[in-house]
Amino acid sequence: MICRMCGFEFDENELENRGCSNCGKHDNCNQVHCPNCGFGNHPDFEDEFEFIIKLKDRLKRKKSIN
Repeated sequence: MICRMCGFEFDENELENRGCSNCGKHDNCNQVHCPNCGFGNHPDFEDEFEFIIKLKDRLKRKKSIN
């Protein structure tokens, strides 16, 4: 997983307690916290964010051609 806040790449399966640090939502938390910055990344949104990144790259390339 790549953190959407700081860009740090990490394996969410290797994190103890999904990187949580006492936020109080341990039972229903679907977030994986970045070990670098602590940002809560939601794994269900990975496909959506990948689409947005590809779209932004396409728009940047189109802008640089014009």
